[in-house]
Amino acid sequence: MAWEGADVAVTNAGASSLLGAFAAAALALPGLCPEARAELSPEDLSIDTNFSRYAESNGRMKVDVYQAAANLVVNDKLSLRLHGVKDVITGASPIGIGRVNAGNCKGPSLGDLRQCLSSASISDVRDAIDINATYALDKATLDLDVGRSSENDYESNFFNLSSRWDFDNKMTTLTAGYGYASDQVWEIQAINGVKVRTSQNGGDKETNQGMLGLTRILDKDSLIQANVTYAYNAGYLTDPYKYVYDPVAFFSQPYPQWVHERRPSNRNQVGLLLNYVRNFEELNAASLHADYRFYADSWGLDSHTFELSWLQPVWGGWMLTPRARYYSQNSADFYQLIVTGQPSAFLSSDYRLAGFGAIGGGMHISRMFFDRLKVSGGVDFYQRERAWGFSGGGGTALDNFSFSMFSVSLNLKF
Repeated sequence: MAWEGADVAVTNAGASSLLGAFAAAALALPGLCPEARAELSPEDLSIDTNFSRYAESNGRMKVDVYQAAANLVVNDKLSLRLHGVKDVITGASPIGIGRVNAGNCKGPSLGDLRQCLSSASISDVRDAIDINATYALDKATLDLDVGRSSENDYESNFFNLSSRWDFDNKMTTLTAGYGYASDQVWEIQAINGVKVRTSQNGGDKETNQGMLGLTRILDKDSLIQANVTYAYNAGYLTDPYKYVYDPVAFFSQPYPQWVHERRPSNRNQVGLLLNYVRNFEELNAASLHADYRFYADSWGLDSHTFELSWLQPVWGGWMLTPRARYYSQNSADFYQLIVTGQPSAFLSSDYRLAGFGAIGGGMHISRMFFDRLKVSGGVDFYQRERAWGFSGGGGTALDNFSFSMFSVSLNLKF
């Protein structure tokens, strides 16, 4: 199952690991990104471990994330990386918006509407592994990443190929990449107390994604970066666990007066990332990172993300990194709270496809010990509110919620 609470622009229902591959620098949990290659000698081996806990408000989804990675520099040109992830997911999840008197509907209410949650017995485990090889040329670097992710209702096989070229005495870097994923999703239902795979909802999908980026060093203290990504998704793109309330439909299974949502079988996605980094030597080598991301797709969604981070070295070799983030998106063309009149070809009341705004922030701290062991920890908070978005579109205050995420990581070099 997809994580709840993630912005639609970066994590969609049923999204595979592919969609985050090219944005790893912005989305990776702290402590898991390998150290810069130039800092490693041919004998170096480093191991990263990370634990994170993601928890939504009002007893909704909770995710414990266990990650580990081993990085080995084989020689001055070739380096390898093995990365594994285990997600343990528990809790309840919204399935849609219904009337207060809707059958099998439990959750917060607002007027005559009620947010309907799945039972709190949701449990799932995701296991993922990928292998990366990086080969350095005189003025270029090649990366190949191959991996697989599986859970009880989702499987994904993917690969990513990217390259970086340096120009103008390494003042300018051009990056290009391509990724492909082949996924399968299905629905799990509890029948007579036994969880079984059903054949009614689910299917296969494919994702092709390309990226083109440019980084330019402006002077000894600043640089600017721009990345453009395009993705095409085809196949089963519907979430099998999301429903739309139909007051005139009467189906006995799985929920009376509920119909499965229906999404288009293809999707075009475009993203733009602009990043500015400025170092301040006079402030103990502190640095400012300013990001802007724009996203749009053929489902009518568009979003804007603004993020600021400040990296501040302090006493004793510690590094403090506070950050703040604002996100806004409009709703999808086929977003509809409740079926009214003749149902359209596509419809969904998934809160992730609604219009909303969100404010987030956090603090991370890290320190290197003995020039070999790096210890990091952090906390992040997020609050979503219907009234905070400026992009417009449908939505409801019932979808307002918050989440927190705590993490701790270790990086050991040998």
